[in-house]
Amino acid sequence: MKEERRQFFERIDGNQCRDYILSHCSKDYEKVKSSLERLMDNRFMFDSPWDMEPCSKIHQIQPMVWDQVFEDDPEWAYMLNRQEYLLQFMIGYVVEGDKDYIQKCKFFLFDWIEQVREFSPQSLMTRTLDTGIRSFTWLKLLLLLLKFDLLEEKELEKILVSLEKQIDFMKSYYRAKYTLSNWGILQTIPMLAIYHFFSDKMNLEEAYHFASKELKQQIETQILGDGSQFEQSILYHVEVYKALLDLCLLLPDLQDSYQELLEKMATYIQMMTGLDGRTLAFGDSDSTETTEMLSLSAVVLNQEDLLNGLDVKVDLLSLLFLGREKVKRLQEFEKRAWQPKSMIFEDSGHVCIKDEHRYLFFKNGPLGSAHSHSDENSFCLQYQGQPIFIDAGRYSYREIYERYLLKSAWSHSTCIVDGKAPERITGSWEYEYYPHSLFCHHKEREGVHYIEGAYWSAEPDLPYLHKRKILMLVEDVWLLVDDIRCQGQHEALTQFILDKDVTYQDGKINQLRLWSEVDFDLEDTIISPKYNELERSSKLTKRQFFENQMLDYTIIAHESFEIIRHSVYQTDDREVENALAFEVKNDETDKLILLLSEDIGVGEKLCLVDGTKMRGKCLVYDKINERMIRLQC
Repeated sequence: MKEERRQFFERIDGNQCRDYILSHCSKDYEKVKSSLERLMDNRFMFDSPWDMEPCSKIHQIQPMVWDQVFEDDPEWAYMLNRQEYLLQFMIGYVVEGDKDYIQKCKFFLFDWIEQVREFSPQSLMTRTLDTGIRSFTWLKLLLLLLKFDLLEEKELEKILVSLEKQIDFMKSYYRAKYTLSNWGILQTIPMLAIYHFFSDKMNLEEAYHFASKELKQQIETQILGDGSQFEQSILYHVEVYKALLDLCLLLPDLQDSYQELLEKMATYIQMMTGLDGRTLAFGDSDSTETTEMLSLSAVVLNQEDLLNGLDVKVDLLSLLFLGREKVKRLQEFEKRAWQPKSMIFEDSGHVCIKDEHRYLFFKNGPLGSAHSHSDENSFCLQYQGQPIFIDAGRYSYREIYERYLLKSAWSHSTCIVDGKAPERITGSWEYEYYPHSLFCHHKEREGVHYIEGAYWSAEPDLPYLHKRKILMLVEDVWLLVDDIRCQGQHEALTQFILDKDVTYQDGKINQLRLWSEVDFDLEDTIISPKYNELERSSKLTKRQFFENQMLDYTIIAHESFEIIRHSVYQTDDREVENALAFEVKNDETDKLILLLSEDIGVGEKLCLVDGTKMRGKCLVYDKINERMIRLQC
């Protein structure tokens, strides 16, 4: 027996898993039970948290065919043929000991082998991405079936013959571009893992050497130095991360090689998780709960700080592969108190600021893969556990109007000039041009955060520069400044995409009030927090004409604040043009804010704001504590 198989069988304790599920996860198991009842009747619903293209509608296939399409969407067939749902049968067996689950699982396995004889990259059943995911699923199934003595030798041989054929197919049709795509990693990892467990029964030497070399290059190419995956989509970041984490879970001897990388990737997931415990629907992503993923990561990587403010909860499938020692460690973990945390991911151009009550995300970075949206200088804001301004999501990959709209700047909280988005979308997977990110900066001092990003519009007939600055005070104040430079006379639209569960009335959203020199209107829009599901929401919009430059502000603050606009003078009594100064005060806070859009070239360089001397482009003066905080010189 291969040493890797022997070690796996030794680590896994079915009784321990069953006891843990029954004592800690009974509600989660009821969901699995419902899913198994459907599967026993050939009824399918793809609703697992990290399903790439979920579908919450139930569809039955009777008799079973594997090229079935529902929802007028080929992605449904791709999900069907990945077969990740088969692993739920193993959860049911471990908990109940019911071999009917195993027989149905085998039916799906062998029926697929029997029906799918020809492999093609264009087939609904055998795209290389789906073949990689299915192969990894089959490996996990095989290990558990063998562990619990549920597989006959001839059944094992039949599955291994098919797996070898699938691996040969993936290698033969591997394309150079997969080095830079989640498609690549989701193929090379199963090749490596299957070799480690079954090279004594399969001819995989060539595939193993190819996958070993290619996985190293994939990681170096598509995982950025800040730990984010280059595609500018949190969903596909997680898919890549999850595959690497599963590889280490199955083969613990490999973990040291990936530990540092996985820690950085897990931290990125943590920071892209809002106060509602869900990811932003950023890029081609859904809004997905991350508690299970971060809990699993904390256990496997031994990084309890990933549980910041979270309950400990591991998904039932991962539980089956943890092993005795890690399940014991899981039982020792406790919920950790919230600790404020902010990070800039410089390579991807993302800034995340979060504490127990507030979450802010800002994006200004390079175009990633075709999963990228036109979201430069956009932001998301959550307050007191409630999403306020959101990313609108993706809805579909079909060539339809809603797909293009949700990819566009028209569905993000940013600015648009003369009714023309800064990008041009030519299809579900292509841009003719995309705005050029210039920079993204973040600085934090004494609880004050300052973010600045800029891009250059790529519209050939409308070149312009858009700078956005965001100043955040922990006292629940956010100042947004939009600085647009465009020669001639133009109209600018500023828009904020609202979550469907908040309402805007009389200048307020819940306990937050908005201040602006230009009135906001409320317009209808669409959002899609989950693939294949379209919802109606609203967006706040304001429009204004300008010549050559627009300097506009929006203040979002707790309703208890009084906001006072101040003039800015140099100490030689010259009034400073294009300067913004505000006093924000309530019963506990009194602070002055100064933002300059230009250096002072003429006259004395010291500014006066309400009698206070201030020097710099971004400053906050705490009147109560007589403390000056400079964030930009």
